Amino acid sequence: MVETLPKPLRAFTNALERGRLAHAILVHGDHPPALEAACLGLAGKLLNVQDVAKHPDFFGLRPSGKARYIKVDALRDFLHKIQLTASAGPRKVGVVYEADRMQAPTANALLKTLEEPPDGTTLFLLTTRPHDLLPTIRSRCFHLRLPAASAPLEDAEWQSWRKDYAAWLGRLTESEKPSPGESVFGAYGLGARFEGILGRLADSAWEKTKTELPPGLEDEEIDAAQVGLHKGMRACLLVEIEQATRDFALAKPGDATIIARSARLGRAIADLEKIAGLLEVNLNETAALEYFLLRSLRHWTGKN
Repeated sequence: MVETLPKPLRAFTNALERGRLAHAILVHGDHPPALEAACLGLAGKLLNVQDVAKHPDFFGLRPSGKARYIKVDALRDFLHKIQLTASAGPRKVGVVYEADRMQAPTANALLKTLEEPPDGTTLFLLTTRPHDLLPTIRSRCFHLRLPAASAPLEDAEWQSWRKDYAAWLGRLTESEKPSPGESVFGAYGLGARFEGILGRLADSAWEKTKTELPPGLEDEEIDAAQVGLHKGMRACLLVEIEQATRDFALAKPGDATIIARSARLGRAIADLEKIAGLLEVNLNETAALEYFLLRSLRHWTGKN
């Protein structure tokens, strides 16, 4: 029901009911699986079906190849399809997954379509990095930002990791701090466990996701989708680490040290953002998290 939808999705539903839906909708947020699920739900409303992947007027475009780019030839083929007359109704829906994976020639080809959208067509662009898109593309889209999930990931091993991370931070701020060796050993232990948990969660999610992929995808597209899902799961865990860090830093709002904690929190969040960017250019995941944890050790023990 409409009243149970998050506010951004209610805005979409209201626009649809008033017949004022934008031709291009930029769906962005922190968790790619959530973006895709929301988009497919919205596409189902537009096409009046539940399984949009099998609808003849639904078209998807994904990155492909080891570099995971959306190739210009693939985009042109996709745009040609959505410009054809609808087969089963008045509407067509196109979805560009990981839209930030377009290089300049591809983005410019898409821009021409956004300037002159085909009749009866709604185009969704999905991304966790909206500012990597051309400003001219962003300006021609209705923005639909999905908030991060309020509930933490329901996985016992991950929840145990979060508790141990918070406990590790707590020990760093005690009056009688652990030895440097103990603190560093704890950081490396958390880093190693993170890699194992991420791999397991991503593999489990892929086993489900690959059965739901539309038919006809090429092997390169399937490989890129799997890599994209892994990165999406990693982004989700990093968001939860940020929230766990905030929870720890702000646990005692009346504490006299709250100003110092807030400053250290700011530095920790900046480090998280830094490693998130480095991971996009293929920095080793364990090395990235170890960097964050060792920097955190310095922040929370007052070394900087």
